[in-house]
Amino acid sequence: MREAQFLAAVGVDGIIVQGTEAGGHRGHFMSDHLGDQMDTLSLIRSVGPRVDVPLIAAGGVVDPASVAAAMSAGASGVQVGTAFLRCTEATTSLLHRAAIDEQPERGTAVTNLFTGRPARGIVNRVMREIGEFSDDAPMFPLAAGAMSELRAAAEKKGEMISHPSGAALEFRTKKPRRRLILPANFQPLFNLSLFLTSAAAAISASSEAATIFRFITRQPAST
Repeated sequence: MREAQFLAAVGVDGIIVQGTEAGGHRGHFMSDHLGDQMDTLSLIRSVGPRVDVPLIAAGGVVDPASVAAAMSAGASGVQVGTAFLRCTEATTSLLHRAAIDEQPERGTAVTNLFTGRPARGIVNRVMREIGEFSDDAPMFPLAAGAMSELRAAAEKKGEMISHPSGAALEFRTKKPRRRLILPANFQPLFNLSLFLTSAAAAISASSEAATIFRFITRQPAST
């Protein structure tokens, strides 16, 4: 909450509101206390009345229904991350796709082991044996280097050492990028084809990358 008010006060054009469901690194910067985090919809509803800038919902946005829920809660747009990694157009590696397939059974957790900064990822052997958080983890970003040898050895065996992922359970769905988050009757005011192609390519290169969409729900004016 304080972070949103601070950002609005310094004149940002919009604020990405990251709920606890979001995958990858936590975006907070005024407190390290993870207990302060809220789910995405609750956070939008809490922040909305306190700031005067557009809010972009991040976390748990995986389909048209979750887009609609975020917009109804007060978001002006949404940010999609993990869900795009399973799109048919994405060049996500087979190892990463397999990990996302197993996400509902393995679950996700926030950990500092792989980079030194809290990030949500799919639970794996390292997290189970060491624990999700360790005081011995080097500070961000040094932990990534400390894990490099283990990461290389794991990949030779066909495993991934780190699996950033959001907490939603709908990531198994394989759909073209357009069908993933746009309702069947959606009529955009501009051509999204090239934009979406670029988004899928960018996100496949990094599981933490995300693309901001601003959805205009009104129909084009008749001529």
